[in-house]
Amino acid sequence: MNKNLSDNKTDGLLRELKFTRIICMISSVLTLCLLLGGVILYGRVRELSEICEPAVEKISDIDMKSFNDTLNHVNATLERVDWEQVADSLGKLDVDAINSAIEGLDTKELSETLKNLNDAVEKIKELGERLSSLPAWLNDKFGKG
Repeated sequence: MNKNLSDNKTDGLLRELKFTRIICMISSVLTLCLLLGGVILYGRVRELSEICEPAVEKISDIDMKSFNDTLNHVNATLERVDWEQVADSLGKLDVDAINSAIEGLDTKELSETLKNLNDAVEKIKELGERLSSLPAWLNDKFGKG
């Protein structure tokens, strides 16, 4: 009888030992997963810090006093805006007329016109430069003679 009692206790201890081993293996695997996840997370954070470093340097270059003064000026300006008048003006805007004007717009012709306008501006600049040097040229030609 003593032997049966001893065998029962031994069987119980063996079962508990197996259960403990299983739990230890599971916790070891979970610990390994956590370590691997930590290494991966560390790598990602390092990549992000390298990407964000130029932005942080630019932000640190900002003169905060000037920035705050500018924001205060913008805030004061926005407080003076008559938003009801803006809303009324936007309400009076004929969106259908604008849409029909945009639909009827010939972008090819507009691009060509803008190109011609840019060319004309360049020629006017060149003419202005030539005319600005004209008094000096006239002075050289007729001033010495």
